[in-house]
Amino acid sequence: MAPGSVIKREALEAVEREARQRGAQVLGEGDMDAPLALVGEAPGEEEVAAGRPFQGPAGRVLDRLLDLAGIPRHRLWITNAVKIRPVARGDRRLVNRSPRPEEVETFRDLLFEEIRIIHPRVVLCLGSVAASVLIHPDFHIGQERGRWFPGPDGIRVTATYHPAYLLRLRGPTYEAVRDAVVADLLRAWGEATASDEHT
Repeated sequence: MAPGSVIKREALEAVEREARQRGAQVLGEGDMDAPLALVGEAPGEEEVAAGRPFQGPAGRVLDRLLDLAGIPRHRLWITNAVKIRPVARGDRRLVNRSPRPEEVETFRDLLFEEIRIIHPRVVLCLGSVAASVLIHPDFHIGQERGRWFPGPDGIRVTATYHPAYLLRLRGPTYEAVRDAVVADLLRAWGEATASDEHT
């Protein structure tokens, strides 16, 4: 491992230790030199069981979207804004819910530090929760999807629909949103890999 990679790995491990102390169940993973980072909302049941992000139904959708875009998952850094599974009690079992503001706030500084360490050229937020953390608090995915914003350390940030959103859609609406997300992935990947100057 190159000296720079060792330093980056050690810095990332320090962030992960702090995240664990705050109760983190699932941390980021992927290429530490990734040109593109994907930031989702929070892990679900299957992610917690696997200890890896995007392993459940939304993760399988993400894999299909990446395949359609021709983007290799192993070249990405993939993480979540919230590192715990937010749950509510359903009729017979725990069910996922949207993160509360205090849960987002618990991991906000660590997400920023994680991104600074990985230092991708582009961050693509998957859904409004990640966008509200990395872009601005009142982000509206329907109105601001695909626009570019400055992020941590001047890294360019944009947002698209969360893969979980596609699980609720059918027919032409599903196809339209799927195509929009694939286009956003392609545009983000193109921007991230447009130059060999990334370090």
